Amino acid sequence: MNDDELTRAFITGAIEYYKENGLDATLELYRSEAGMDRGRTLVLIDKAEYTVLVYRTIPALEGQYIGPGSALADLGAWVDFATEEGHWIELQSLNPVTQQEEPRRVLLVQHSDLVFSAGHSVLVENVEDSTKEYVNKAIAKYEDEGLDAVIAHYNSRDSVEGQFYLFLIDADDVYVAHPIFPHLIGTDIKDVVGSDGQELGREIAQATEEGLWVEYLWPHPETRKEQQKVTWAIRHDGLIFASGYYAGEPETGPPAWRDADPREYTVQYVNRAIERYENEGLESLLDYYNSVASFEGEWYLFATDGNDIYHVHPLLPQLVGTDINDVVGADGYRLGEELAKATEEGIWVEYLWPHPVTLKEVTKVSYAVRRDGMLFASGYYVQVEDPAAYTIAYVQQAIDYYESNGLDATIALYSSEESIDGQWNLLLADENDTVRVAPLVPHLIGRDMKDFALHSDRNLGEEFVAATEDGIWISSIVPNVRTSETLYAHIWAIRHDGLIFASVYYDDQPNVPDTP
Repeated sequence: MNDDELTRAFITGAIEYYKENGLDATLELYRSEAGMDRGRTLVLIDKAEYTVLVYRTIPALEGQYIGPGSALADLGAWVDFATEEGHWIELQSLNPVTQQEEPRRVLLVQHSDLVFSAGHSVLVENVEDSTKEYVNKAIAKYEDEGLDAVIAHYNSRDSVEGQFYLFLIDADDVYVAHPIFPHLIGTDIKDVVGSDGQELGREIAQATEEGLWVEYLWPHPETRKEQQKVTWAIRHDGLIFASGYYAGEPETGPPAWRDADPREYTVQYVNRAIERYENEGLESLLDYYNSVASFEGEWYLFATDGNDIYHVHPLLPQLVGTDINDVVGADGYRLGEELAKATEEGIWVEYLWPHPVTLKEVTKVSYAVRRDGMLFASGYYVQVEDPAAYTIAYVQQAIDYYESNGLDATIALYSSEESIDGQWNLLLADENDTVRVAPLVPHLIGRDMKDFALHSDRNLGEEFVAATEDGIWISSIVPNVRTSETLYAHIWAIRHDGLIFASVYYDDQPNVPDTP
């Protein structure tokens, strides 16, 4: 059977199960993993009440009214499209298997007073044309709205469409937009070298008004595993507009660092860098460890020459050429001098360093060792033992403060740097679902939380406003722009006194935490 036939068969099976076993049993089955089939999940809607009965991928929507006038009216429109024979609709949505935004076909079937729905992703048949079309849209936006608007849009995650994202180079060959690796902004593309030594940046910089294709190894925006990438780059008005697609299959299986002891993995990572230097020479070391391909989760190499001058730092390339002894933490700790004390036996140094997601300082532990006079180092961030419980406690602390001090004082405190605890900060919305506190994303303040969209098929804000007095967890894949891991945000949101209190933690685990 083809994909359309498999989706229809999945819905037919769900209808038959409902006929034989009743509604309660159907709800139980299709809310569970046992109710899935080859990536297909059931969305079940009460047609008469415009109420979601089953939505396994977003459980918070279950029980929600989706009729006219509601925040979920787009989903409610499915009720009107559904027929007994089945009605197909096409949309862009997140593939739950690949975590890429792809074309999707959804079948809506009415049976009795229920709407049964499921769908599948559709392959893009001509990926080269799709790549050029994506780039051409960016050029058209530039012509219509100007350079500043293009830079702002294509530096945001909203501009990413599945595997497609734009990187924009100015007339001097300097990056001005890159939504996946923003640390490249301000650097010369001609300095970008692949993990295999290919001078891919110089090849892309040769783009003309006729455009050219360049093939090279590059991390995939979702898996962050290296794949063969094919990029279309074209000069327009002196700028280079470029995007690409990924060829071949990505690597599978959990990353090596996921369950590793962080201390042991840090030493292993540094030793592998030393082995590359000893076996392949300094040039190979510099090419690879100054490239984005060298990231392994939160691990990356920073290294100096024999005079303590940085010559490797892929996260903060502006440090290359500076003296590590001059690096001082925000607390005044001269961490650079401590790292520079490393010997051939190796040392460990603990200090405050920006968290890779929030850029707020948290505790980092680094291992540094000397070889041939040069310093090789890497490190890891100290993790909270139970981040889910810590998140809930952080939110409860904010609620307790509100109860004791009132709304205005709560807004003042949690809008300040003082309230930020490592990666934890408060998101607060009032009884009208208007954002009042968002210290790391202040542009959201004053906006309706329901407008906070994550993907075209998923509005994260709508899940926030579905929070109850018992609290809910919302988990979603997010771009980790500073490391190579696939990152998940786990958000605890709870209604209290009509307000929404929420906070988030990040890890590489896709599972939604258990609600207490």
